[in-house]
Amino acid sequence: MISMDSTKKSFVAIVFGLIVTSSFGQITSGKIIFERKTNLKKLFKDNPRVKRFLNEDVTWKKEDFELYFNDSSSAFFPVESDELEQGFMKYLTTHNTIYKNQNRNEKVVMLDLWGTETTIKDSISPRVWKVTESKRKIGGYECRKAMWEMDDTTRIYAWFSVDIVPSVGPEGFDGLPGAILGLATENGSIIYFAKEVIAMSPPKEVMKIDLKSKDTYTVDELKVRLIEKMGQWVKPKDLDAMFAWL
Repeated sequence: MISMDSTKKSFVAIVFGLIVTSSFGQITSGKIIFERKTNLKKLFKDNPRVKRFLNEDVTWKKEDFELYFNDSSSAFFPVESDELEQGFMKYLTTHNTIYKNQNRNEKVVMLDLWGTETTIKDSISPRVWKVTESKRKIGGYECRKAMWEMDDTTRIYAWFSVDIVPSVGPEGFDGLPGAILGLATENGSIIYFAKEVIAMSPPKEVMKIDLKSKDTYTVDELKVRLIEKMGQWVKPKDLDAMFAWL
């Protein structure tokens, strides 16, 4: 006959086991597949040169990205599409590759500048997030909403999950206590949502960066260079907004 004390001990052991399993079930390395939706009409509403090419059939542009990560590093890549884009349409959105190493406080960005790859090597830019009580599920994970004021007129919203431990996210966004699975501009012109989270050890070749044959710039150096070469088309405030994403 089983005593009540034995039953209680067994129950406590089971509960403790579930708690331990849950805590050890957090993901510390893996791959996240994101879908980015860009509302071209909202993004280029103040650009008459682009706006005239957009009709009811050309509003949303959808693209996939992969984020590999471990407890100290991350690598964010655009996924090659089988669909061929014609003319200037393929340059309307960014296709940057971003590496980050938290231990060295270093980022490397293979920046897609209108079809020309330019490499940035710089320190990681800190962001001050305001975490809210708002929650939602993304990809099966409970996420909490946070907000970052990019400038006086632009807010970025992020949804992060503490079940994925490393502070990583799409386009190099980080700085929250867990992985960012959703990211959106306040006006909804750019939206990232995780489609799938896979626990795995990232392949070494994916996380490796080869800069031997590349000229690299800091963000400030590249801003100066772009103003010198393209000042008649690009304004400093446009560059500030573009590099704030990095």
